[in-house]
Amino acid sequence: MVAKKLTPAEARAERVTPGLFVALPRCASPTLPRLACQPPRPLGSGRSIPLDTIDLVCGGTPRRSPPALLRFFRPVPRLPPRERQLLRRLDEAIDAYDQHGLPALTRALAAVYSEFRDKQPALRAVLTGHAHIDLVWLWPERSGEAKAVHTFATAHRLMESYPEYRFAYSQPASYAAVDRRAPGLMRHVRRRITEKRWEPTGAMLVESDTLIACGEALARSLVLGQQDFTALRGSPSPLLWLPDVFGYSGCLPQLMRQAGVEWFFTTKLTWSAINRFPHSSFIWRGTDGSEVVAHVTQDVGYNAAVSIKELRDGALGHAQSDVHPEFLQPTGYGDGGGGPTEEMCERARRLAALHGAPAVRWDQPEAFFARLARRRAKLPVWQGECYLEYHRGTYTTHGAVKAAFRALERALQLREAAAVARGTSATACAGLDHAWRRLVFAQFHDYIPGSSVPEVYREGLPELQNLAGSQATAATTALADASGTDMVFNSLPFRHQVCVAGRVLDLPPLAGVDPATVTVTSAPVRLVGRTTLVNGRVRARLDASGRLTSLIIDGTPLALAPGTGDLITYADRAANFEPWDIDRQALSLGEVARAQPTLTATVAPDGSSATITVRRALGRASSVAQHYRLVRGEAALRIELDLDWQEPETLLKLRVATDYRGENVRCGAPFGTVLRSQHPGALAAEAQWEMPASRHLAVTDSGGTAGLWVATEAKYGFGVRDGVVTVSLVRSPRVTGAEGHQKVYPPTLLRTPLDTPYTDLGPHHIKLALGRFDVAAPRAESPAALAESLFTAPIAYTGAPVASALLDLVGGESLLPAWAQPLDANRWVLRLHEVLGQRGTARLVLAPGWSARPVNLLGEPTAATLRNGRVTFRPHQIIGLEISRA
Repeated sequence: MVAKKLTPAEARAERVTPGLFVALPRCASPTLPRLACQPPRPLGSGRSIPLDTIDLVCGGTPRRSPPALLRFFRPVPRLPPRERQLLRRLDEAIDAYDQHGLPALTRALAAVYSEFRDKQPALRAVLTGHAHIDLVWLWPERSGEAKAVHTFATAHRLMESYPEYRFAYSQPASYAAVDRRAPGLMRHVRRRITEKRWEPTGAMLVESDTLIACGEALARSLVLGQQDFTALRGSPSPLLWLPDVFGYSGCLPQLMRQAGVEWFFTTKLTWSAINRFPHSSFIWRGTDGSEVVAHVTQDVGYNAAVSIKELRDGALGHAQSDVHPEFLQPTGYGDGGGGPTEEMCERARRLAALHGAPAVRWDQPEAFFARLARRRAKLPVWQGECYLEYHRGTYTTHGAVKAAFRALERALQLREAAAVARGTSATACAGLDHAWRRLVFAQFHDYIPGSSVPEVYREGLPELQNLAGSQATAATTALADASGTDMVFNSLPFRHQVCVAGRVLDLPPLAGVDPATVTVTSAPVRLVGRTTLVNGRVRARLDASGRLTSLIIDGTPLALAPGTGDLITYADRAANFEPWDIDRQALSLGEVARAQPTLTATVAPDGSSATITVRRALGRASSVAQHYRLVRGEAALRIELDLDWQEPETLLKLRVATDYRGENVRCGAPFGTVLRSQHPGALAAEAQWEMPASRHLAVTDSGGTAGLWVATEAKYGFGVRDGVVTVSLVRSPRVTGAEGHQKVYPPTLLRTPLDTPYTDLGPHHIKLALGRFDVAAPRAESPAALAESLFTAPIAYTGAPVASALLDLVGGESLLPAWAQPLDANRWVLRLHEVLGQRGTARLVLAPGWSARPVNLLGEPTAATLRNGRVTFRPHQIIGLEISRA
């Protein structure tokens, strides 16, 4: 055997690279035919043999000598015989094409597929036609609607050519958009649904973020979604479909079961940066013990194209293939939509049962889960939240939008509470359903996390603000009448005390009262010296630098450590996905604000409040006024910041340093709380350098019974290590489209130019509070309750007293009434949830002539225990009670 360097002419003849050294055999028996050594060969239609097909084949022995003496080959000493045979058949198919054209190639390849069909495949890839459409992301809402029309039209057209093809789509918001924009197309879609070839499934109105929305808003995404799915398909969806959400709250399994959902699907958990999620098929057990059957597509994602590599990766990643020999593979272009193509459908036919690869067939997701559910006894269990170790910046990015979103949540809570107190049906509340649907739309996982392009927020922020204003105004109008008496309305469904106009009022739940009838005695707030605030329950002392050095609540000193009150800036330039991420190394680059502060103190003339204000320069061009405030009657220290933020690509945190170093920190969740480790060392804890909390958390000693809590009005990102809490106040990365995504969202797409390419530069008013955590505290003084009541002022109106059927909830202090949802003039639903991981019993006190029965999110009776007005609850349970007039 000798080596020869190919000339250009020889290279053209052999279709390889000029200058390549090849072997000239002394006898014509090459070990490797030319197919494996050449680039993809052209077919008759201008297509090429897919590279993944070439990757699959890597050996063979020719049956005949080539006519030319020059033949390139590479010895492959160890190769499975079946692969050598496959390579030989493919090489002969190329020979047939060279000699006789495309028809000969087609016949030869058909023979190859027949010969190499696996009659007993060990594993099957279940393809479901899919198009994950981001309703907003690199485009505004109107473009997302157009993408839905295009995608639906493509899916319908493919069904005409491929009878085996199946398509599934979630998000009723898209179906409504297609019905409005292309009603003729929607008629075809409904026909496909009737044929069982198109499956509307997914349970939620949109693929909602599950960490930032409050519990009720998350529940309403399921309620509204199931209403729309029932209209589309005749029954609620049994499957929750969330392929691309940035973390999955531990309350989701319970909400799913209350909404008639048994199964859960995602792919996003495979994005975790530190720890690989260990399962593909498993039982997901929520924080309360509710269980659903779950499946995670490992190593592939939701934009699959039926390639050999994807099928191989999906097979290798299916950790439960020994229990259930199928994995679900959503197939088709997503994000921007489009769905499957003819090429994907053709590949699915050719790879239906190829030897050495998973068998391939089209099917619907619900059929896949029905088969998987039959194996549930052998599936592993994952309990608690499914935490995504990625996209940690989404808890903070676009803080102004998150604040507007939270304001709309509170306005809807007020509107529905007023309807319950007035005995008004939900259908009689003009604009209420629209406001809920727009709030839930904003929960889409690239909207409220702050990861969309600026145009989304230019349109969305005013809408959220206007809806909040209109709902609050409608509630006040509904409460008022011509009696001319000044009243105060408590929109929260639990009794609590609040300072109004210098008086401390003990407000009953869901009631409007004359302040004079509910006033309680309390000590006025006063200033001691220049740096100490006292209100009879709280004593807070600052030092000359504006740090909090002492906090005593109800006679108990809190274990503060040096540095509480520090503002810390961090260089925040994520290596990838800037609006989405806070990188670990960024948090090692913190600089404490050291500019000399100015301290001033003020006391309200009526003794209702006193404030110490710390003003200082911040960063290169920013400034802040940090207000420490005590309010009459409150067992909390409020911290409010008026911030002028002018620091691009910078993260700002407030530090609360303590000596509470118990193993776990208790973080607020959409319903209830979740425990996360604050001890360094374990990889799971190290991966949570920035964690989400639904506006409150508590650090304690190891017993978990006493410590310090932090509550915020509309902040969701926290860091906790060794007792030190940092609250992420604002961050200013480049907006989506001004960073790595600029290639697909260039400035020319902007209708108006950007004032700045960075998020959240400008003024911010931020509200927080600190207090003493006590597991035995009264209900109204739990962090979960205070995160509501401290930032939800009662409504003043002129009119008569109003009251709901709920008079009180006695005992069971960890069971918190969270929301009142009107149904009709004689029925409404009280939603409660347990917040401390305890079990117990509470007594429901109702007005005469009213009764209660347990119901789920869909209004169906449940097995929850309610006897003689006593509610028995378990840890982290969510309870719905339908209150009705006899």
